[in-house]
Amino acid sequence: MTGVDARALDAWLADLLGPGHGRRAAGVTAERIVLSKVPEGVPGRAVEAAMALRGLFDAAALRRAAPPGVGGVRAWEAAARAVLAEALRSGAIDEAGLSAVVPGVESVGALLASCCWTDDGSPSWVPSEPELVALAEAASRLEPSNGTLFSRRYGEFSGRSVESHCPGAPVARRMFEAACTFLLHGRSVAGAPCPGGGLPVP
Repeated sequence: MTGVDARALDAWLADLLGPGHGRRAAGVTAERIVLSKVPEGVPGRAVEAAMALRGLFDAAALRRAAPPGVGGVRAWEAAARAVLAEALRSGAIDEAGLSAVVPGVESVGALLASCCWTDDGSPSWVPSEPELVALAEAASRLEPSNGTLFSRRYGEFSGRSVESHCPGAPVARRMFEAACTFLLHGRSVAGAPCPGGGLPVP
Protein backbone atom coordinates (compact mmCIF):
# COMPACT_ATOMS: atom_id res chain seq x y z
CA MET A 1 0.00 0.00 0.00
CA THR A 2 1.56 3.25 -1.15
CA GLY A 3 2.34 5.47 1.80
CA VAL A 4 0.32 3.41 4.30
CA ASP A 5 1.66 1.02 6.92
CA ALA A 6 -0.37 -2.15 6.35
CA ARG A 7 0.28 -3.56 9.82
CA ALA A 8 -0.61 -0.27 11.50
CA LEU A 9 -3.80 -0.04 9.49
CA ASP A 10 -4.74 -3.60 10.40
CA ALA A 11 -4.12 -2.84 14.10
CA TRP A 12 -6.22 0.34 13.81
CA LEU A 13 -9.09 -1.62 12.25
CA ALA A 14 -8.76 -4.36 14.89
CA ASP A 15 -9.10 -1.74 17.65
CA LEU A 16 -12.13 -0.27 15.89
CA LEU A 17 -13.90 -3.45 14.70
CA GLY A 18 -12.32 -6.23 16.71
CA PRO A 19 -9.78 -8.89 15.76
CA GLY A 20 -10.52 -10.90 12.65
CA HIS A 21 -12.34 -7.98 11.05
CA GLY A 22 -11.55 -9.44 7.63
CA ARG A 23 -11.03 -6.16 5.79
CA ARG A 24 -8.17 -5.25 3.48
CA ALA A 25 -7.15 -2.06 1.72
CA ALA A 26 -8.42 -2.42 -1.84
CA GLY A 27 -7.28 1.04 -2.89
CA VAL A 28 -5.24 3.93 -1.52
CA THR A 29 -5.10 7.54 -2.72
CA ALA A 30 -3.79 10.72 -1.17
CA GLU A 31 -7.27 11.39 0.28
CA ARG A 32 -8.74 8.00 1.15
CA ILE A 33 -8.27 4.31 1.88
CA VAL A 34 -10.97 2.06 0.43
CA LEU A 35 -11.54 -1.21 2.26
CA SER A 36 -12.96 -4.51 1.03
CA LYS A 37 -14.04 -7.72 2.78
CA VAL A 38 -13.81 -9.95 -0.29
CA PRO A 39 -10.79 -11.33 -2.18
CA GLU A 40 -9.41 -9.45 -5.15
CA GLY A 41 -11.37 -10.00 -8.34
CA VAL A 42 -14.54 -11.32 -6.69
CA PRO A 43 -16.56 -8.05 -6.80
CA GLY A 44 -15.85 -7.60 -10.49
CA ARG A 45 -16.88 -11.15 -11.28
CA ALA A 46 -20.09 -10.75 -9.26
CA VAL A 47 -21.06 -7.55 -11.08
CA GLU A 48 -20.23 -9.08 -14.47
CA ALA A 49 -22.29 -12.17 -13.71
CA ALA A 50 -25.28 -10.18 -12.43
CA MET A 51 -25.30 -7.81 -15.40
CA ALA A 52 -25.64 -10.82 -17.72
CA LEU A 53 -28.90 -11.78 -16.00
CA ARG A 54 -31.32 -9.36 -17.59
CA GLY A 55 -34.30 -11.15 -16.09
CA LEU A 56 -33.34 -9.83 -12.64
CA PHE A 57 -33.92 -6.29 -13.90
CA ASP A 58 -37.14 -6.96 -15.84
CA ALA A 59 -40.34 -6.94 -13.76
CA ALA A 60 -42.34 -8.59 -16.54
CA ALA A 61 -39.82 -11.43 -16.80
CA LEU A 62 -39.89 -11.83 -13.04
CA ARG A 63 -43.70 -12.05 -13.06
CA ARG A 64 -43.51 -14.79 -15.69
CA ALA A 65 -41.03 -16.70 -13.54
CA ALA A 66 -42.99 -16.31 -10.29
CA PRO A 67 -44.74 -19.41 -8.93
CA PRO A 68 -48.55 -19.44 -8.74
CA GLY A 69 -50.31 -19.01 -5.41
CA VAL A 70 -47.58 -16.88 -3.84
CA GLY A 71 -47.27 -13.11 -3.58
CA GLY A 72 -45.13 -10.36 -2.18
CA VAL A 73 -41.44 -10.64 -1.44
CA ARG A 74 -41.56 -14.43 -1.37
CA ALA A 75 -42.86 -14.45 -4.93
CA TRP A 76 -40.09 -12.07 -6.03
CA GLU A 77 -37.42 -14.19 -4.33
CA ALA A 78 -38.76 -17.35 -5.97
CA ALA A 79 -38.85 -15.60 -9.35
CA ALA A 80 -35.31 -14.29 -8.95
CA ARG A 81 -34.05 -17.75 -8.05
CA ALA A 82 -35.91 -19.20 -11.05
CA VAL A 83 -34.13 -16.68 -13.27
CA LEU A 84 -30.80 -17.76 -11.76
CA ALA A 85 -31.60 -21.45 -12.20
CA GLU A 86 -32.54 -20.95 -15.85
CA ALA A 87 -29.38 -18.93 -16.46
CA LEU A 88 -27.33 -21.76 -14.98
CA ARG A 89 -29.13 -24.37 -17.12
CA SER A 90 -28.67 -22.31 -20.28
CA GLY A 91 -25.01 -21.64 -19.59
CA ALA A 92 -25.48 -17.88 -19.22
CA ILE A 93 -23.62 -18.16 -15.92
CA ASP A 94 -21.57 -20.90 -14.29
CA GLU A 95 -21.57 -22.10 -10.67
CA ALA A 96 -19.01 -19.45 -9.70
CA GLY A 97 -21.19 -16.72 -11.21
CA LEU A 98 -24.24 -18.11 -9.43
CA SER A 99 -22.41 -18.10 -6.10
CA ALA A 100 -21.37 -14.50 -6.70
CA VAL A 101 -24.90 -13.27 -7.49
CA VAL A 102 -26.95 -15.13 -4.84
CA PRO A 103 -25.78 -12.93 -1.91
CA GLY A 104 -26.94 -9.84 -3.83
CA VAL A 105 -30.37 -11.36 -4.39
CA GLU A 106 -30.57 -12.24 -0.70
CA SER A 107 -29.58 -8.70 0.32
CA VAL A 108 -32.22 -7.13 -1.91
CA GLY A 109 -34.78 -9.59 -0.56
CA ALA A 110 -33.92 -8.63 3.01
CA LEU A 111 -34.27 -4.94 2.17
CA LEU A 112 -37.66 -5.54 0.53
CA ALA A 113 -38.86 -7.56 3.51
CA SER A 114 -37.85 -4.79 5.92
CA CYS A 115 -40.07 -2.39 3.96
CA CYS A 116 -43.03 -4.77 3.53
CA TRP A 117 -43.96 -5.70 7.08
CA THR A 118 -47.58 -6.66 6.27
CA ASP A 119 -46.52 -9.09 3.54
CA ASP A 120 -48.09 -12.46 4.33
CA GLY A 121 -47.05 -14.14 1.09
CA SER A 122 -50.58 -14.35 -0.26
CA PRO A 123 -51.08 -13.72 -4.00
CA SER A 124 -53.49 -10.85 -3.27
CA TRP A 125 -51.06 -8.93 -1.04
CA VAL A 126 -50.04 -5.41 -2.10
CA PRO A 127 -47.94 -2.84 -0.22
CA SER A 128 -49.81 -0.48 2.08
CA GLU A 129 -49.36 3.27 1.88
CA PRO A 130 -46.73 3.32 4.68
CA GLU A 131 -44.91 0.46 2.97
CA LEU A 132 -44.87 2.42 -0.29
CA VAL A 133 -43.20 5.26 1.59
CA ALA A 134 -40.66 2.84 3.07
CA LEU A 135 -39.89 1.40 -0.36
CA ALA A 136 -39.47 4.89 -1.83
CA GLU A 137 -37.15 5.88 1.01
CA ALA A 138 -35.07 2.73 0.51
CA ALA A 139 -34.88 3.43 -3.23
CA SER A 140 -33.69 6.96 -2.46
CA ARG A 141 -30.98 5.62 -0.17
CA LEU A 142 -29.74 3.43 -3.01
CA GLU A 143 -29.13 6.44 -5.24
CA PRO A 144 -25.42 7.09 -6.01
CA SER A 145 -25.62 10.58 -4.52
CA ASN A 146 -26.66 9.09 -1.17
CA GLY A 147 -24.99 5.69 -1.00
CA THR A 148 -25.82 5.25 2.68
CA LEU A 149 -26.87 1.61 2.31
CA PHE A 150 -23.75 0.54 0.47
CA SER A 151 -21.10 2.88 1.84
CA ARG A 152 -19.47 3.28 5.22
CA ARG A 153 -16.90 5.66 6.65
CA TYR A 154 -14.79 4.29 9.48
CA GLY A 155 -12.79 7.38 10.38
CA GLU A 156 -9.36 8.71 9.50
CA PHE A 157 -6.06 6.87 9.43
CA SER A 158 -2.75 8.44 8.52
CA GLY A 159 -4.53 11.59 7.33
CA ARG A 160 -6.82 9.67 4.98
CA SER A 161 -10.54 8.94 5.14
CA VAL A 162 -11.11 5.18 5.58
CA GLU A 163 -14.20 4.02 3.68
CA SER A 164 -15.87 1.04 2.08
CA HIS A 165 -18.09 1.06 -0.97
CA CYS A 166 -19.96 -1.93 -2.37
CA PRO A 167 -18.99 -2.31 -6.05
CA GLY A 168 -22.27 -4.13 -6.65
CA ALA A 169 -24.41 -1.18 -5.53
CA PRO A 170 -25.51 -0.20 -9.07
CA VAL A 171 -26.61 -3.79 -9.72
CA ALA A 172 -28.50 -3.96 -6.40
CA ARG A 173 -30.20 -0.65 -7.19
CA ARG A 174 -31.48 -1.93 -10.56
CA MET A 175 -32.55 -5.21 -8.98
CA PHE A 176 -34.43 -3.35 -6.23
CA GLU A 177 -36.18 -1.10 -8.76
CA ALA A 178 -37.39 -4.10 -10.77
CA ALA A 179 -38.50 -5.82 -7.57
CA CYS A 180 -40.55 -2.77 -6.54
CA THR A 181 -42.28 -2.71 -9.92
CA PHE A 182 -42.93 -6.44 -9.50
CA LEU A 183 -44.50 -5.89 -6.06
CA LEU A 184 -46.66 -3.02 -7.31
CA HIS A 185 -48.07 -4.98 -10.24
CA GLY A 186 -51.84 -4.76 -10.23
CA ARG A 187 -51.97 -2.09 -7.54
CA SER A 188 -53.88 1.00 -8.62
CA VAL A 189 -52.39 4.00 -6.87
CA ALA A 190 -52.95 7.63 -7.74
CA GLY A 191 -49.93 9.83 -7.95
CA ALA A 192 -46.95 10.65 -10.05
CA PRO A 193 -44.07 8.21 -10.38
CA CYS A 194 -41.31 8.59 -7.84
CA PRO A 195 -37.77 8.80 -9.22
CA GLY A 196 -36.75 5.75 -7.20
CA GLY A 197 -37.63 2.51 -8.90
CA GLY A 198 -40.88 3.78 -10.38
CA LEU A 199 -42.53 3.94 -6.97
CA PRO A 200 -45.62 6.14 -6.82
CA VAL A 201 -45.84 9.06 -4.47
CA PRO A 202 -48.92 8.62 -2.21
